[in-house]
Amino acid sequence: MATRYETDFYGWTQEQAAKLRALMAERTNLDVDIENIAEEIDSLGRSNYHQLVSRLEEIAIHLLKLHYSTHLDCENVWKSSVRGHRPRVARLLRESPSLKPRLSEAIKEGYTDALRHFSDDKLVELCMPEHLPELSPFPVDECIRDEWWPEMRGHN
Repeated sequence: MATRYETDFYGWTQEQAAKLRALMAERTNLDVDIENIAEEIDSLGRSNYHQLVSRLEEIAIHLLKLHYSTHLDCENVWKSSVRGHRPRVARLLRESPSLKPRLSEAIKEGYTDALRHFSDDKLVELCMPEHLPELSPFPVDECIRDEWWPEMRGHN
């Protein structure tokens, strides 16, 4: 039978860190650096979350370019990037299912980070140079679904 460590790494890290902290509160005379051990285990789980946000940021950058760019010659490169990140997101969610409830939050963070990629000179290359939407124009589930692509507004 598989353990939670094997089936939901993120959930396991959060659970174990909490248990270690509870143990520390119960037994203050232990000669073990429980707080730092708990923090290290906790940080392993957080790194999975940060990896998820990073992958979603890359997806958002390229979906925005596909959605708004007037440069047709880059379309295949951007789609290739999205195709490369989507399975990695799926793997993270498969290996740590307890990240799924945080998916909307992670997409918001990734999108916010993606917006920082578009400086004024990069916006000129898009069909709407004045600004990009503050919130993602793409449905959460669609961002990570294979073969879904946004409407190509810049190609009209």
